[in-house]
Amino acid sequence: MRRLGIALLVAMAAAPPLRAQGDAATLIAGARVQLEQFNADSASALLERALTPNSGATVGQRVRAYVLYGIAQLSARNPASARQAFRRALQLSPTERVDSLEFLEPESLLREFNAERGAVVAATAPAVSERLVVQVALPVDTTLAIADGRLPISPVPSRKARAVVAVAPADAPAAVLWTDTLPAGATGSLGWNLRGRDGALVPPGRYAVLTTAMDSSGGISQTVERVVVLSRAAADTQVPSAPLEPSAFAPETLRITHGSPTAILFGVGLGAAAALLPSALGRPELNKSLAGDGTAYVVAGSVTLAGLVGFLAGHRVQPLPENARRNAQLRQQDAANREAIATANARARENAAVRVQLEGGGP
Repeated sequence: MRRLGIALLVAMAAAPPLRAQGDAATLIAGARVQLEQFNADSASALLERALTPNSGATVGQRVRAYVLYGIAQLSARNPASARQAFRRALQLSPTERVDSLEFLEPESLLREFNAERGAVVAATAPAVSERLVVQVALPVDTTLAIADGRLPISPVPSRKARAVVAVAPADAPAAVLWTDTLPAGATGSLGWNLRGRDGALVPPGRYAVLTTAMDSSGGISQTVERVVVLSRAAADTQVPSAPLEPSAFAPETLRITHGSPTAILFGVGLGAAAALLPSALGRPELNKSLAGDGTAYVVAGSVTLAGLVGFLAGHRVQPLPENARRNAQLRQQDAANREAIATANARARENAAVRVQLEGGGP
């Protein structure tokens, strides 16, 4: 029988070429006959011809030829060649089965064929893309000037993807104040200028930094939220000077008295004269009826007191305009200095740097 198979093979090789598809079908059918008769070498020779590029075999015929060739190689104890043939058959038809041919090589056909099926499925199955994630780096504690300071925000996607960063109040994450995008494949940082959409510096408080990555295939990472706390740094202010003491001002008037000691003596003299005048005139009888009466002394006292009042009431107030002018200048200068210090302190507080602290710290 083996001789008959070889003779048939030689005859087919010597015969003129058949039509393309008919030739492949005939070769495959002949190989099947040879396998059933345990002529593995003859079957392999026919199948090799059926698998040549100019055989005109269809995809289905090539699948069949590879399966039979693998069986022939198993029979010939060439497992490596058998597995290679099975793999090519499965690459053309991943769902191919050989259960009906198990009888041709019952000990190893299913084992080897299914092993190759697993290898082909693993090789041809689409790679399971790892989940897209994004990390974001922020300074833990930094101080920024309000004029041109920017908070560096560094998103790092797990694969090539663009990263979108948004900033919003921590208690209202939908009210986005600022947003920017880092292009796919780019490295570096985005910089928030600490201002909202209206361009005004945001007030101190807690702000959420929201970062999301998106790749070209539509994959979207989970949004990463980090919270930063903004506060104004202490301003370098001036301490206003103490209020001016009264002693700092010169007197603005001068009190000038017109009376004199002579007026006092004159008043006292008149009082004495009023008391002693009757006796001095030799008319003691004038006082006779006034014996024990103090009227004369009252009159004398009144005259004396009038002299004193005249002395005390005899004064005037003289203005000192030069002193008043200097005092006014001193007050104006003090007010101007205080206003300048207040203005400078207000400007210093307005331009005070912003301190940014990462809530919770760490990367």
